[in-house]
Amino acid sequence: MTKESLLQLFGIDDLRNLPEAVLPVVLSNNTERDALYRQLLELANYDVSYDWFQAVFEGELSERHEKKQDFTPGSVSVLTSRLTGIKDGSAYEPTAGNGSMIIADWWRKAQLHIPFDFYPSKNPVQCWELSLRSVPLLLLNLSIRGIVGTVYHGDVLEQRIIKSYRLVNVQDDCLGFSKVYQL
Repeated sequence: MTKESLLQLFGIDDLRNLPEAVLPVVLSNNTERDALYRQLLELANYDVSYDWFQAVFEGELSERHEKKQDFTPGSVSVLTSRLTGIKDGSAYEPTAGNGSMIIADWWRKAQLHIPFDFYPSKNPVQCWELSLRSVPLLLLNLSIRGIVGTVYHGDVLEQRIIKSYRLVNVQDDCLGFSKVYQL
C-alpha cells in the first residue's frame, strides 16, 4: 500500500487528512464501507496479517514529539503474541496506536483454527489510544478484520475517555467485517 494509493482511494491530497477521511467511512453504512474495504484488501493483496498503514503513518503522520508516540515493530508484535501462547481469549492493549499488536495477536490466533472455526466473539479486544490521528486507523484495522470489542479514545493512565466505540461482528464470521458504533 502506497501513499499515493491511499490518497486516491480516500479522495484526499494530503496524507495528514487521512484520519479525518477514514473515520466517516468506518462509521458509515455497510454498503459504502464494504466497497472501500474491498478496495483496501485488494491494494494489500488480501494480506491481513499486518498493519498496512504503519509504514506510511509512522513516516509521515506520527506525533512522536507531542505525544511521545513510538511504533511497535512488526517482529515485536508477532513475538509478543507468540509468547502469550493462548489459542482463544480476549486481548487488552492500553496504547494501541494503529493496532499492530492486536493484529499480530489476532492473526496468530486465526492461524491456529480452520477459517470456519475461528469466532471473533471468542477473541474480543479492548484498546485505548490517546492520539486522535490513530483512532480512525485503529478502528479501520480492527473492523476490516472482523475483530470485535471496544476502543476507547482517551488517556488510559488517567482513565479519561474522550469517545468510545464498539465493534460488532453480527454474524461472528472471521471473514466478515465488523460494524463500528460510536457510543
